[in-house]
Amino acid sequence: MSTQTDYQILLQEIVKTAKTAADAAEQNHDKRLLFAYYDILDVIKTQAEAMSVPLSEIGMEAVDLEKYVTATLV
Repeated sequence: MSTQTDYQILLQEIVKTAKTAADAAEQNHDKRLLFAYYDILDVIKTQAEAMSVPLSEIGMEAVDLEKYVTATLV
């Protein structure tokens, strides 16, 4: 049986992987891929805030979504 901690760890890994991939897409100037990862991270952040889940509990506290969306516009 899965626990809440299991789901939290799973979400932390998804956030970490998406952030790493977004950073790589930004470095490679791949705007389409960067926007896709931005979208994933934005959904996670929006849902966490809607459910009052602290961003620090899911690894989102250090994710700068503004940086990603700005990079897609340049």
